[in-house]
Amino acid sequence: MAQIKPEWITLDEFTALAARLVEKYPERYSGVDADQIIAYACTNKDKPERKTRPYDMSGEMEPESFTNSKQYFVKVFKSDWDARTEEQQLTIISSVLERVDVDNPGKIRSDDHKDQCVMIRTFGIDWQDRNDLPHLLRDDVEFKD
Repeated sequence: MAQIKPEWITLDEFTALAARLVEKYPERYSGVDADQIIAYACTNKDKPERKTRPYDMSGEMEPESFTNSKQYFVKVFKSDWDARTEEQQLTIISSVLERVDVDNPGKIRSDDHKDQCVMIRTFGIDWQDRNDLPHLLRDDVEFKD
């Protein structure tokens, strides 16, 4: 059976929300330029059940970045993204911002212990699927490193 080629759209609200989070938490996200992040949503496929991470992320360094206006790329499944509450979406965007390596433009921090510790300590286990998350733009959240 032939694979279905994914169809993508850009999620402009993702970058807009990321910029608002950077503005609200300037000490947390110092050096992160939300304009360098672009998010794409796959519109014709659902997130596979075996996939636990709510997004994929990659970075682009020189010389490739010379021909692209963005340095960080996020991919989600549109059906999964749309099914999430705004609190969940903002928390996912927060996780993305945590992974931007401000000391090495175009690089991302690996999906590692550090990223997950901040998210788990701050929001709890299975943070990406919780229904009791704070609204990161309306509430004041103290991140726990």
